[in-house]
Amino acid sequence: MTYSIEQLKNMIRENKLPPNQWYLTIDKKGTTIAHYAALHKCLPPDFDRWYLRDYNRWTVAHETASYRCLPPNFNQWELANDYGYTVAHIAAKYGHLPSDFKQWEIVDDNNWTVAHEAAYNGQLPSDFNQWYLADNNGWTVAHEAARYGHLPPDFNQWDLVDNKGRTVAQVAYEYDHLPSDFDRWDLIKKDSENQS
Repeated sequence: MTYSIEQLKNMIRENKLPPNQWYLTIDKKGTTIAHYAALHKCLPPDFDRWYLRDYNRWTVAHETASYRCLPPNFNQWELANDYGYTVAHIAAKYGHLPSDFKQWEIVDDNNWTVAHEAAYNGQLPSDFNQWYLADNNGWTVAHEAARYGHLPPDFNQWDLVDNKGRTVAQVAYEYDHLPSDFDRWDLIKKDSENQS
């Protein structure tokens, strides 16, 4: 049986989804029925077509992750859009990675890791320990966390450096996020030293 787009939309709203219609597009952006169902948080528990893409290469998994409703057994973290931005990056952005997530090194096209995304958004787990992961500029996860004040109280890798020689301590200092008991002042360059 073939359904009209409006019928499909109504079925999604009413949680009466038809089988094998997930790939149909409903607008000029290429939004599929599956994307629309993800938007309304009504994908079935056994949904498995996470790879379906709209015209911007945004997968159903990206859409679902952006609404924080990926199923517990989801494992296709490396599905990426045209910029290499993965489902894992989206889940990290919104704090929706599972507690046992270990693929922090997944990168986008700029070598921005999932861990960088989580650090930027303050979503790193308390036991995170891969501070050395770096992007194309040598900017580590620790640098990113230091910039936004998201380093844990027991952090001790202040001497990690990016490609410009900036230490994590320097970044934390510049953004006023050094802990009160910080004692590694040798890692902080003075303004006159930065200008050379």
